[in-house]
Amino acid sequence: MIHQQQQTQQASLLDHSSTFLNTVQDEILRAKEELDNMDIVKAARANPNLFEIEAYSHLKGSAKLNSLTATTLRGQGKIIVPPVIFYNEDQTEVTIVGHLGKELCGHDGIIHGGLLATLLDEVLACVAMPSLPNRMGFTANLNINYRRPVLSDQWIVMRGRLDKVEGRKAYVEAWLESVDGTTRFTDATSLYISPKQ
Repeated sequence: MIHQQQQTQQASLLDHSSTFLNTVQDEILRAKEELDNMDIVKAARANPNLFEIEAYSHLKGSAKLNSLTATTLRGQGKIIVPPVIFYNEDQTEVTIVGHLGKELCGHDGIIHGGLLATLLDEVLACVAMPSLPNRMGFTANLNINYRRPVLSDQWIVMRGRLDKVEGRKAYVEAWLESVDGTTRFTDATSLYISPKQ
């Protein structure tokens, strides 16, 4: 009798887990479809002066598994699907479109400012690294202006631009804006420095 109750409970838990996983998979598929059908994404894919790269494709093995944005912050209620990334031909400008879920808040309904700083730093790196020696560098400083709150559960556009390169130094700027481009939420400037060796 006890053994039969345990089996029934286990079967119920398995059914619940399966239903949950199917729901998450459905949400991921819907988000991916929504992303692919956005006007900004379709226009970028149709632009012959831009090329698309796969998000986090430069990370391999443990580097990807231990990445804050590629793995830790991914999932339902967070960054549900990898963003799409578009570069201009010389990789001095980047446009990234991504979704920020409800579980990334500092205040209820408002995305955490520290997460926005992280995203800006990654956008800045996207345009700094290609111009640095050995395509490698580190953030020396990061200056951020928070202009408007970013509400959770919405798509945002992240843009970055290389200002200048001086030897091992790259000066870059980036900003986060609404999908329609009418609202700038935050902007930042940064200095990246490539190691001597």
